[in-house]
Amino acid sequence: MVNTAKIRGRIIEKGKTIQSIAPKIPCSPYILGRKIANENPMNLSEVKVLCEELDIEKSEFAEFFLQD
Repeated sequence: MVNTAKIRGRIIEKGKTIQSIAPKIPCSPYILGRKIANENPMNLSEVKVLCEELDIEKSEFAEFFLQD
């Protein structure tokens, strides 16, 4: 599961918004918000885009995307 708090924090830290990232996924900001909140599933290609947009390194991956 996605660590919602860490993802939202990183979005703010990088000066981005869900609205600015969503078209790169591609999906609507509403759907991206649901994916980050673990209400809709997120696939690997979407995770890859988030990692690129938010500068999430391989060493940080588990903190952001592999939460129980």
